[in-house]
Amino acid sequence: MPELDPKKSLQAVYARALARERTRAKLTQDQLGGHPAVMVSGKLIGHVENCRRPPTIRLSTGLDKALDLEEFFESLYIHWADEEGPPSAIWEYFDLEYRANSIKVYAPSAITGLLQSEDYARAVFKGAHRAERVEELVTARVSRQEILRREPPPWLLVLIEEDVLRRVVGGREVMRHQLESLLTVIQEPNVTILVVPSGAPVYPGGAFTLLGFPDSQDIGFVESSVATARSSTTVPKCAS
Repeated sequence: MPELDPKKSLQAVYARALARERTRAKLTQDQLGGHPAVMVSGKLIGHVENCRRPPTIRLSTGLDKALDLEEFFESLYIHWADEEGPPSAIWEYFDLEYRANSIKVYAPSAITGLLQSEDYARAVFKGAHRAERVEELVTARVSRQEILRREPPPWLLVLIEEDVLRRVVGGREVMRHQLESLLTVIQEPNVTILVVPSGAPVYPGGAFTLLGFPDSQDIGFVESSVATARSSTTVPKCAS
């Protein structure tokens, strides 16, 4: 990819600064991502360094701690957000998702992103996004699934409506591979998939996720047709 030009955007300034400071600290992307103050994948660090995804305030403050800098990346983030507008709340959610030790999902209309095959995700995005944006979104979605292979992995509990499994998305071959993928992943000890029978009395109005953490309250995330990230609120620790 072409070298980033920091004169063109503050995000490029941030990206170049991150690569420079990480190199100065003699850390690989994986090492920086694994620092207790950062806790993201090395691939995510690479995406930020290449301007493939925006930084977040949590990542910025974590980078300052990991690299022993005084509010450097936090200040860059604030100026960038003031100039270009804050990134979608979905990026903050991805950061939290990576840190969670339990993820509980109710999926009434589609297979949840953490379990989507690449072709299934592509078919889902094609209906709502321009062609040039689809592959970027597919890459971001598939990369999120790395959290299921980390050590230790989070416990993932997914409730899927029966109709979702019967609905053909992207063609019969795409759906066949998607169902095969579900049968494979359900063999993992940290993954539980429950099917909600058609006609069961289910009351939630849409998809939602609960992220659990060992040292803080759970975080609730609600999706809607109006916005990808409609709300993000804490819920009692006992929520299930």
